[in-house]
Amino acid sequence: MGEIKAKPVSNSGIDMKATGTTVYISGSINHPRPGEFMEPFIQEAHESIVTNNIQEIKVDITNLKFLNSAGIRELVDWVMKLNHLPEEKKYKIEFLCSSEHKWQESSMSTLIYLNSNYLSKVTK
Repeated sequence: MGEIKAKPVSNSGIDMKATGTTVYISGSINHPRPGEFMEPFIQEAHESIVTNNIQEIKVDITNLKFLNSAGIRELVDWVMKLNHLPEEKKYKIEFLCSSEHKWQESSMSTLIYLNSNYLSKVTK
């Protein structure tokens, strides 16, 4: 199995990196336009996942204390990229959440409704 290749991001209080088949997003995002730095990372990770035919990934947000609505929109856009892939190129995303951050439960539960066949969450 391949691994996700994406240049790490550290910007405006957020860190994003990929290790193996896990994407880690940590910190706190209250930037008015987080897409400026989130979207290029997500696009690079998405392309790497598809190119390397990775079937399942994890997105660990357990250390993400806050994500504003614009940041959540970047995750929605990622899911929409996944939804537009041909069936044989789609991959599963498991969001790893923390029970310490209540926003994660509601936000990720809502996100999963966009494609419950390929999205899931685990709360630790």
